[in-house]
Amino acid sequence: MNTKSIRLATTAAVAGTAAVALLVTGCSSNSSSSPAGTTSAAPVSATLTSAPASSAAKDAPAAGGSSATVGGKAITANFTTTCAKQGGNLALALTDNSNSTYGTLSVSATLTGGSTVQAVGIAGTKGGSNGAAYAVGYGNGVPGGSATVTKTGNTYEVKGTGVGAVDMSNPMAGPQNESFDITFACTTIVGA
Repeated sequence: MNTKSIRLATTAAVAGTAAVALLVTGCSSNSSSSPAGTTSAAPVSATLTSAPASSAAKDAPAAGGSSATVGGKAITANFTTTCAKQGGNLALALTDNSNSTYGTLSVSATLTGGSTVQAVGIAGTKGGSNGAAYAVGYGNGVPGGSATVTKTGNTYEVKGTGVGAVDMSNPMAGPQNESFDITFACTTIVGA
C-alpha cells in the first residue's frame, strides 16, 4: 500500500467517523466500558461478556454494554452509543468527548444489508504516536483490513483488522495493522 492510499484510507476513516457521529447526534444512550457500569437496554445476549448469565443479564447489556478494544487493549471510555438506520444502511457510533487518553474519541461502523461491514473508523484528537491524532480505519475493498459483524438482539459486535496511522517519527515503516473488537449496544435504533 503506498503513502497516498494510506492517507486516503485514514482520511476516509476519520471523515466517516465524523459523519456518523453527526448523523446520529441527539438520538443516543449513555454507557461505559468500565466493568462497573450498566445501562437499561434492549435484550442482548450475555455471551458477549464474561459476566455469568442470569435472567437480568439477558435483559440488559452486562459490563456496561458498548465497548471497544484495539490491538488487544480495551479503550477506557464513557461512551455515548448512537444507532441509526436509513434505507439498507445502519450507522453505529460510540463517542466520548472528553477522553483522558484520546481527547474527542469517536468509534463508528457502517453496515449494509445487516451483515456487511462497509467501514469502521476509530479516531481521537490525541493519543497517536508522538502527540499526533489517533486513527485506525477499515474500508470494504481497501487493502489492509477485514471486518465481520455479529448481531444479538440490538447489540452489534464488529471485529476485524484496520490500518492505523503512520508513525511520523518513522514514516518509512509504513502503517501498522490493528485488530479491533467493538460492541455497539443499541438501546434504540433511530429509523428502525
